[in-house]
Amino acid sequence: MTDPRLQRMEESEGRERVRQRRHRPWYRRQTVRKRIYGALWAVLALLILLFAYQAMKATSALRLASTQAGVLQNQIAGGDVEAAKETLAGLQDSTSQAHSSTDGLMWDISSHIPLLGRNFGAVQSVSAVLDNVAQDALPPIVAVAEQVNTNTFSPKGGKIDLAALASIEPSVSKADKALTAARDEISDIDADSLLTPLGDPVRNVQDKIETAQTAASSGHLASKLLPTMLGGEGKRSYMLLIQNNAEVRSTGGITGAFAILHAENGKLKMGKQGTVLDFKPITKPVVKATEGETQVYSQSLFTDLRDVNFTPDFPRTGEITKKLVKEGLGEDVDGVISVDPVALSYLLAGTGPVTLENGVILTEANAVSYLLNGVYVQNVDLPNKQDDIFASAAREIFDVVKAGTGDSRLVIGGLVQATAENRLTVWSAHADEQKDIAETRLSGAMTSDDGETPHVGVYLNDGASTKMEYYLESYSAVAATKCLAKGQQQLSTQTALTSNAPPNAADLYVAGKGGYAPKGVMLINVRLYSPYGGAFTRVELDGKKQSVSPVRHDGRNVTKVQLLIRPGETHVITTTLLSGRNQKGDVILSTTPGVKPARNNVVTKSAC
Repeated sequence: MTDPRLQRMEESEGRERVRQRRHRPWYRRQTVRKRIYGALWAVLALLILLFAYQAMKATSALRLASTQAGVLQNQIAGGDVEAAKETLAGLQDSTSQAHSSTDGLMWDISSHIPLLGRNFGAVQSVSAVLDNVAQDALPPIVAVAEQVNTNTFSPKGGKIDLAALASIEPSVSKADKALTAARDEISDIDADSLLTPLGDPVRNVQDKIETAQTAASSGHLASKLLPTMLGGEGKRSYMLLIQNNAEVRSTGGITGAFAILHAENGKLKMGKQGTVLDFKPITKPVVKATEGETQVYSQSLFTDLRDVNFTPDFPRTGEITKKLVKEGLGEDVDGVISVDPVALSYLLAGTGPVTLENGVILTEANAVSYLLNGVYVQNVDLPNKQDDIFASAAREIFDVVKAGTGDSRLVIGGLVQATAENRLTVWSAHADEQKDIAETRLSGAMTSDDGETPHVGVYLNDGASTKMEYYLESYSAVAATKCLAKGQQQLSTQTALTSNAPPNAADLYVAGKGGYAPKGVMLINVRLYSPYGGAFTRVELDGKKQSVSPVRHDGRNVTKVQLLIRPGETHVITTTLLSGRNQKGDVILSTTPGVKPARNNVVTKSAC
């Protein structure tokens, strides 16, 4: 048996050891804690250094990739296949390095850190997207770089190689899809909100992907549609409208002149040219008006070529024009194309100067001022001569473009810019072709129901039959001010219209006859379009409340403000309006193209 005394002694010693452990000196406990904290801080510092190294490595790789992408773009445009392949390989290495440097749990966690997290998330997203572009979107383009250059889409000796266009369609289609997905993936990143070292490369990548997507989309559309639209499967003809912005209409300006274009097997030819005076008088509408059109616009929309673009919806303008051409000229066209002098000036950057029938040399610099103003000043005693000069300008520029003797890169760049500003629009009478066109800016369509995206429009129409809008300066902006229940947004718009006409405007030939407004004074009908399913709640002109119209056009509330603008005056229209339900997306503002180059379809950040 165990000695009770020995057992008591052992128990006493055990309690003493426990007591000693519980009551170690404070300095020993602190030493242990310091060691633990020190180890944790060391690990954290190591992680921070590693993270910083990865961030610097990724940022450096993104900058290099941006430069390589610019070089690659030029090599593809020039058809330099071998150089493009080498540059692509380097670009893929750069994007792969950026992607691998920002891929992992540490970056995933860091992207959710308050305030700084969006910086890490932006670099991570851009790196992944750019790598996908380099691996998926660009190889098919580089593979056919010899064919996919600006010369492929340009006429040679008056003819476009339709077989070459058709052969590259699968490659540009694949690139278009990949670049569209990439653009959408990073479009919501606000580069301006990022730290400066990160914001610049992110913004650069966004811009380059946007540019590349636009080019790929345009190339895809051209390679898909031109083989048939240019007569590859039978003769085609198109009505070319030349809009005159000096007498403003919703899509730009009144039709100053027209031409019939013919196409067969890729060969282009300009046929009959003329003005509205060449049309047989038409008194009855050539198409049935919708209820909204009847409430918003006059009957001349459907009877007069000069007014077919009262509506901001170019596909509707195309339908009406086709009927008018059939009834008024006896011609059956396959579609309608529209340009304005500003678009023509963009083309002149590539074609170089052209000489008109009256001896005037038209250049990129003087085209707008001459065609929209100078032609009237110099031909006061020849009132029908101005439209003839419009027709001459269109014919001379067309002939140079058709011959392919200009700089094809600048010509195509001009077409792209004109399309982005809604100055070049196309409508096809063939449903399958129009379906593809309708998905692009080339359609000039007035958007109706676009899901979560609210569209706002500000469209101008001359009400005095003058050419005074050469002196009109217009500015419009929209802001999303509040996110409301049921997915609605409260919006506000501001439109400023200024007459830069000289004080003696009443003495000018372009001032008209004074039948609808005092000579030298602009009479402008401003039509404001709410988003689909939305409505205006307040409209003010120069701070004074105006009546709000309940009229709807294709599901969009339309309200009208009529302005008399004297030389030197500025008038400001402000509105408050609501989007439709479940329209939480960014807001898109569309406006009438004016005399000066300006962005159109401008996107404003959502309030939701």
